Amino acid sequence: MAASMAGHQILSQFQNVNSVRPLNQRCMELEKLIKNTSTKELKNVLPCMLESIFGYGQGPGWGLDSISRASTPQDFDSVRRLLAPEGPVLSLVYSLMADSLYEFPINSIPSPTQHLIEDGGLPIFYANKLQYHTFGRPIIVLNYISDAYELYMFHLAYHLVNTRAQSSNYNWSNITDTLYPVLVDDYLNYFLPLNKDSLPKMPTVQAPVRSPVVHSPVAGKSFNMPTSPPSPQRPSLLKSSFVSAQKQHAQTAVISQGDTTEIYRSDTLIQVFAEFWLNQNPISLDRPSFSHTASENFMPSTNHVRLVRLLVKHIHNFVNTAKPEVISSPYQSHITSTLDEFKKSLIPHVIQKKLYTFLRHGFDRWPLDCSFRLLLETWLTYIQPWRYIYSKSQSGRRDSDGGDTKTVEEKWFPFVEDNLLFYTVLYQEFTQRVFRMDLTTQFNACMLYRANKVYSLPNLSNMVFRAERDMCNAIQMGRSGGHDLGGSYISPEASLSLHTQISELEKPGFQYCRMYSEDMIQMMKAIIRHIEIAKQTLSAQEESLKRSRKSGVTAIFDLSSWFQDERNMGDLSPSEVKKLHSYLDTAAANICYIFEIESPSFVSRNVSSVTALEQTSFVENSFVSDTIPDCLETDGGFTLTPLGRHQLMNKMRKFDVLYQGDPDLQPIRSFENGTLVRLLHHFCNFVNTQYGPAIQNLCDRNDLIGRMAQVYFAPPLPKSSKLSSPMSSAQRQTLQRPRLSLRILASYRTLVYLGLFYLVLILWWGVGPVGFVFCVILLVLLYGFLSAMTHRSSVKMS
Repeated sequence: MAASMAGHQILSQFQNVNSVRPLNQRCMELEKLIKNTSTKELKNVLPCMLESIFGYGQGPGWGLDSISRASTPQDFDSVRRLLAPEGPVLSLVYSLMADSLYEFPINSIPSPTQHLIEDGGLPIFYANKLQYHTFGRPIIVLNYISDAYELYMFHLAYHLVNTRAQSSNYNWSNITDTLYPVLVDDYLNYFLPLNKDSLPKMPTVQAPVRSPVVHSPVAGKSFNMPTSPPSPQRPSLLKSSFVSAQKQHAQTAVISQGDTTEIYRSDTLIQVFAEFWLNQNPISLDRPSFSHTASENFMPSTNHVRLVRLLVKHIHNFVNTAKPEVISSPYQSHITSTLDEFKKSLIPHVIQKKLYTFLRHGFDRWPLDCSFRLLLETWLTYIQPWRYIYSKSQSGRRDSDGGDTKTVEEKWFPFVEDNLLFYTVLYQEFTQRVFRMDLTTQFNACMLYRANKVYSLPNLSNMVFRAERDMCNAIQMGRSGGHDLGGSYISPEASLSLHTQISELEKPGFQYCRMYSEDMIQMMKAIIRHIEIAKQTLSAQEESLKRSRKSGVTAIFDLSSWFQDERNMGDLSPSEVKKLHSYLDTAAANICYIFEIESPSFVSRNVSSVTALEQTSFVENSFVSDTIPDCLETDGGFTLTPLGRHQLMNKMRKFDVLYQGDPDLQPIRSFENGTLVRLLHHFCNFVNTQYGPAIQNLCDRNDLIGRMAQVYFAPPLPKSSKLSSPMSSAQRQTLQRPRLSLRILASYRTLVYLGLFYLVLILWWGVGPVGFVFCVILLVLLYGFLSAMTHRSSVKMS
């Protein structure tokens, strides 16, 4: 009774702490509560604490995905310190291990896993977690030794796929500036270190825990539970020697406690992330039950895809730190450490299948907009492990230098062979999307360029060809003239490796089309024709723009030219149009190289001028060239290295600068007068502050006056526009209302026009300064009246 009262008292104290504002003060109070309260009293408070921090259901929690280093640095640092891998909360979690049992709601785990359990299957990951109540309702009871740690990781991973987080419109403009991805990166660097020969030490436990590298059905039998019916029994996972050591290890169901203690936290972290982030959709959508259909169309958010890419990059870096096997004598067997076995087992046993399903579903169902670039880059990240080789000299680098230009070494052939479907099936899926993409937009053209630039790396297409040829050679001999390998029919002469990959990664009845078959070559020729049509459309638009430009005296008195840049073609500047042509030319040239197709005429004329085109990669929200100066990624952002400063000073490389803030606060250009820009900004700021509501009401009118006001005042920025530059909420609200903007008057071009107009008036009609001002006001009113009469439709200004 006394213990129950003490528990209620501690819970009440935590609820009081959780209501403290501001957030940094709440962190301090929670840290005091953890230090001043016994572990026994806090064990029942832990689930409530994690739900309040990470959120559950519709609960927002502490909003870890919206805390920014730039806007709220104190809150950012306080919460990051509280939830650090060796911080107060995880220290409490370690002390609670092997002390109590915790449940996790089964309706919060991924839908495919829920359906598998409902159908009587048992995923290996839940083999020692699934229990049934008296009436047969399953519950998730976490591991009796690592329950507190697993509960923490379950909540951490669930925070990203929570329905509230998925429906949030908050977009991470900079992944290193938002708390949640920074925390994930901290955990990855701590539990999967790149610069250490051992994992962080684990607190002493009193009993052996489950083997963290048991992922095969053979090892799953040690739990004396039925395996999942839909999962086929496999004699081996992959053919290549890349995972030969792992296969032997996966057949061992028990590992010594010392080895298990060393790696099980790292294994749990990766398995939980893979389960919650990559396993939200099944590869097969033709389920017999129609009640499952709605939940199987989970679409990850852009923030979700960003974190998946971060996870893939770190795993590549971590796996590539494994020590190579050195056999000094044919009579000696190389003894691989448990840590190296764990590294080599991560991709084939934990990541491969779930990531393939994640990418396959995204390629098939992602909207046809520029946000697809994030999913594309995640795929390209996985199929280029050679770019992520960690070295102390490149600590903090996103990838190795020259990853898009150097020859792919032969040592990566086993990886290509073991992941052949990533290189062939997903490329074919992307090719199908290209036919539905508008290649006259820069983002789409750059995506086509990026994918084919990777496949045109020296020796890569050759390795893909050899891997597919070796796997399908027996099929080709047994089935003359056939190029398809279907899951419903496998030739007895078929390669066991390809048979295993298809049955493991793809749905039943899948028909495999060879990458270099005649049908695929015809499809790529159609892609080249699609590129040619896009280039013809761009050229026609450029010609039309040139013909529409006025010249001579007509251009001087064309008032509309004062308010627009005639050099631009729609939303594209001349440099962007030139880059767009380069993307299309290079993409067509690379396709011809990959599939050995004769180059069309439009490619041969430009191939020499685009072969040295800068390598472009999508990082976060913008294009970031691989020709940027050499830099390191730190907590404060990117920092130039001595090499990078040398490259920048000697103009060998440069940054692509893109302004994404208040349009009225753009840097002063060379064609503007700096003093006038500042004076006009202060004047407009005063008018907008004092008369903002009056301007809003004036523009909302539906009569002639309202339409004329819409001509004179700058339109509000849409709420969906993403302004990554930091600004206050008051500034953002001002930009979302119509406002006065006179910056155009600070342009030297406008000043020259006004000066010429004044000279004409004073020389021809003898009009003085007052008459000149009156004439200008009259012309402005006439322009507004004619524009309002021409554009009858009223623009929504609120």
